[in-house]
Amino acid sequence: MTISSFLFFVLAILAAYVYRVLPKKLRNYWLLILSAGFIATWSYEFLLVLVVFALINYSIGIKAETAVHPRKWVITGIAFNIFFLLLFKYQKFYLPGLESLLLKNGWMSAGGALSFLVPVGLSFLVVQVISYLIDISNQRLKAERDLIKFGVYVLYFPKLLSGPIERARLFLPRLDAPILFDRVLAQRSLSLILTGLFRKMVFADPLFGMIPENAFITPQNYAGQHLFFWLLAYALALFNDFAGYTSIVRGVSLWFGIELANNFNLPYLSRNFTEFWNRWHISLSTWLRDYIFFPLSRSLMRHYTERNNFWNLVVPPVVTLLVSGLWHGLSWGLVAWGGLHGLYLIFERFSGLFRPFVPFEEQPRWQQNLGIALTFTLTTLAWIPFRMDIPVALSYLTGLFKWVKPDYFLFRRYVMGDTEFLSWSPLNLPNPFLLLVLSAAIGYDILVNHKGSEKELRSFQQVIQIVFLVVLFSFALFSIFADATTPFVYQGF
Repeated sequence: MTISSFLFFVLAILAAYVYRVLPKKLRNYWLLILSAGFIATWSYEFLLVLVVFALINYSIGIKAETAVHPRKWVITGIAFNIFFLLLFKYQKFYLPGLESLLLKNGWMSAGGALSFLVPVGLSFLVVQVISYLIDISNQRLKAERDLIKFGVYVLYFPKLLSGPIERARLFLPRLDAPILFDRVLAQRSLSLILTGLFRKMVFADPLFGMIPENAFITPQNYAGQHLFFWLLAYALALFNDFAGYTSIVRGVSLWFGIELANNFNLPYLSRNFTEFWNRWHISLSTWLRDYIFFPLSRSLMRHYTERNNFWNLVVPPVVTLLVSGLWHGLSWGLVAWGGLHGLYLIFERFSGLFRPFVPFEEQPRWQQNLGIALTFTLTTLAWIPFRMDIPVALSYLTGLFKWVKPDYFLFRRYVMGDTEFLSWSPLNLPNPFLLLVLSAAIGYDILVNHKGSEKELRSFQQVIQIVFLVVLFSFALFSIFADATTPFVYQGF
């Protein structure tokens, strides 16, 4: 069930009402039942696999607190979760070899094929429970003895598909003391949901829809100006899709009185890459910072005591961002994406050695705008290997510089009706509807940044609120009549 569907909202409202009227001691049971039912709408096999996953981590967490050698159990738990992720998510890398071995020994019939269904949200769940085990090891958290509460922590349906990645020490107490759902919380919830739907239906879906299927497969067949605008469209669509998802689930979760972490804060308006990673996929970025970057930095500092030592400056950001790339998937393109961002941070750290630190607020406006433009440009270029395999990515990158003169003669024939209009690509002119949505998406972020927050639509002028709601309602109607909802991109991770 897609969380932007009409059916999801109807069922979620009914579920929240039941949650509110239930006795407090039964509420977590209800949340676990809801989460199990939500998973089952995707596949009952998913539910079975994730129940086993939760039970094993529940047991390891208790052992990590009570065993004579607790650290061994934490290492065992981390190894299990990584193996679990490799087993399901990265099966295409080992199943061909395994099939060959089974066929060779006569253990599988010819023409057969092996495959495992990848449970929804697995990548997010794995890093979430790893942080739980590490926090127990570092005595930041007591192991959760209540199996129902732990089950809700792992499987809670609003955050299941694509996060946010919640820390157990923050999330578990919220189950014992949910926020009172009053008028203020209802308004905040509605604002978050409307904002998320707006980003998803008005920006993300149209932008994705205007990128041809073959643009990221055979970019050599298109003019550079098309590749340029399609790359911009992909960058903005990816952000609005994921930010829209997070906003929706945060709003829905508030119906149950449970606050979820904010995952985005206008990242494309960041003035450098350190700020970008404090604004983009915040729950994952802070996880990587706390469990990869900081421990690695402290370990290196014990060997190289000078903070500005070469290895101290280079290794932590590169390793951290490579892990981020591999978390998204096993491919050289994702490794390149992580490596590029690691290099961006290294350059930033080294350049900072030769100039005094000046807070952004004290920098002249032109310098801040230059930083935004540079950060956005390099971040957008890094999306190329994120989206494509290396050979295709190189073809796309070189194609960006091969602009072709527009075919005004063909355009005239289109206008005169002498030739049937097929698409904008043969004209070598950008799609004006694409330019309109791109401009609207960029303008919306600038407006939100000026207001300081997108959580409160009430902060906008009344005219803007009316336009916002009319546009959203129109797109929602189109979506309902189309009888289809586009899945969120990060559900694939």
